[in-house]
Amino acid sequence: MPKNSLVVMDNASFHKSEKTKELVKKFSCRLLFLPPYSPDLNPIEKFWASMKAKIKKTADGIKSLSVCVETVFQTI
Repeated sequence: MPKNSLVVMDNASFHKSEKTKELVKKFSCRLLFLPPYSPDLNPIEKFWASMKAKIKKTADGIKSLSVCVETVFQTI
């Protein structure tokens, strides 16, 4: 990760851990926490919402779930 990169995180407890803060500092990065309860500002939340919707449409049982997940990931 390049120095002075901006690392954007949500408020998951492990994101606020001392270990995370140490890693960010070690790589001379800046840290920005998103406001609580703001999934609309977090692009990965939109990605996972889309993936879940596609999987729900495609999967017809637990046996086909792994095949479905693999198929959906290939569409990225």
